[in-house]
Amino acid sequence: MEKIIHFNVGNGNCSVIQLKDFLMIIDLNHSEDSKSSYEMLEPYLRVVNNIRVIDVLIITHGDEDHCKDFKIIKEKIDNGELIVGAIGHQGYDRRLVSKIKDLPLDYLMLQEEIDRRKKIENNTFGNIQIALRAKNDERVLFNELKKPENLSLKILSPFDCDNETSDYSHNELSVILNVEVSGLRVLYTSDASSKYWQTRIVPELLQDEHFSHWAKSDILEVGHHGSYDFFGEDRDTVRESSDYPDNYEALSYISPNDIIVSAESRFPINGDCSGDSPPHYAAWKWYHRWFRDNRGINEDDKHPNCFKYTSDGSIKIEYSGFTWTWDNNWDLDES
Repeated sequence: MEKIIHFNVGNGNCSVIQLKDFLMIIDLNHSEDSKSSYEMLEPYLRVVNNIRVIDVLIITHGDEDHCKDFKIIKEKIDNGELIVGAIGHQGYDRRLVSKIKDLPLDYLMLQEEIDRRKKIENNTFGNIQIALRAKNDERVLFNELKKPENLSLKILSPFDCDNETSDYSHNELSVILNVEVSGLRVLYTSDASSKYWQTRIVPELLQDEHFSHWAKSDILEVGHHGSYDFFGEDRDTVRESSDYPDNYEALSYISPNDIIVSAESRFPINGDCSGDSPPHYAAWKWYHRWFRDNRGINEDDKHPNCFKYTSDGSIKIEYSGFTWTWDNNWDLDES
C-alpha cells in the first residue's frame, strides 16, 4: 500500500513517501521516542541483498532540524550497511559563508557525502547527487534512476541564479517541491520565507502561464513550522494589520484542501509574543482567514479538521488503490 508519512519531530521536518519497491525521504529528524532519525526510519527502509536502501533522500536545506543525524546515515553508507540511491539538495554550501566550527556536524557530514559523489564521473545508484532547481521536474532527479509510474515532482525553488553569493540566506533558498503520488499532491515548502516567494517564486514562476499550476496542491505542509514569515517579513505587521500580508496571494496559487503543521504544538489562537518560536498566531490568523474565505470553515472552529498537526501525533496518509485516507491516530509501532 502506498503511504505518505509526516512524523512528529517537534519543530523540524521528516517525511516518508513509500511506494512499491521505492522509498523517498524528505528531510531528517526524529521523534522523542527514537534515539536517532535512522532508528525511527529503519522500519521503512527497503532491504536488498541484506543491505538497507533509501532510493531518494531530499534535504531541503542545511539546518540541523532538517538534516538531523545524517552523521549516522553517513556512517551506515561508509560501512556498507546502507545505500542512498540519490541525494537531492539545495546546492548551497554553507561552508563558504560560515565558519566550520559554527555549522552542525550532521550538515558537514551531508556536504562531505555530496562532495564524494561530485567526484564520481559515472554516477550510479548510491553515488548520485543533484542540486535541485526551480522549473526542474522528476526527469532531473530520475535521470539515472527508475521512476515509479505514479510519482511526479515539481521543483519551485531555489532558482539557478541564487547561491552563496546572492542576497538570500540558506533558509530562503530551501528546496520547495510539489510531490504527486497517485493523484495526491503534497507541497513541501520547507523554510523559505515570503521574501523569496515574492521576489522569485511568484513573479518568475507562478505568474508564468506555463508554470502557474506548479504550486497547486491538495495538502500544504506549511512553511517554517507555522512561522509568520511565510506571509511577511515583519511579524508585528502580519499579526496586527487587517490588510492582506505580502505573501497571502501564494495561497491562491497553492489552493490547498488541508494543511500540515510540522511543529512542537498547535497554532496559538490568542496572539503571541515577538520572541516566541513557531508556530505563530500571526500565521494562524491568515491561514484561518484563507480557509474561511475559500473552504467554508466556521470562524468559531479555531482548529478545523483540515488543519493537521504533527504535534498531535505522526500523520499517515494511505492509498487503497481507489482513495487516499488519513490516519491521525497512528502509533509508530504499527509501521
